[in-house]
Amino acid sequence: MSPSEFIILFVLITGILYWIDTIFAKEIACKHGKDRCKELGVTFLDATVEITKTRLKRNSKGSVKFKRDYSFEFSSDGIKRYQGTITMLGKVLIDLHMSAYPENITIPSYVEKDVTPSATFGSTVVDISDAPKKPTVKNKLPTGFK
Repeated sequence: MSPSEFIILFVLITGILYWIDTIFAKEIACKHGKDRCKELGVTFLDATVEITKTRLKRNSKGSVKFKRDYSFEFSSDGIKRYQGTITMLGKVLIDLHMSAYPENITIPSYVEKDVTPSATFGSTVVDISDAPKKPTVKNKLPTGFK
């Protein structure tokens, strides 16, 4: 085998191994995105992630791994699309960030207006679990009506 044939074979095998590693990392990133969207109760759109950046980086053990950034889209209402990003180092999740999505929250009239928010995620969220229950009113027809 001549040196030029060896170099061509080496480049070809390296390219195939990189391609396989990229496919596995993308599948893992996609699974992390779907799981996070399911946790938050939003819809993971297009059923995939898109790679945006690849570079070499050392992990905590000192090994050189590919650091890949992926982007994906999700929706809270089925109409508007919001962006999310996933960062993987090798096949390990490093960071998952989802842009804040505003939600319209209707506060019932029987809840006090000065309740402090229990959490914030792009908008004010009011915890109404301790609020008094709204009394139910039975519909009574005036006498003489059936």
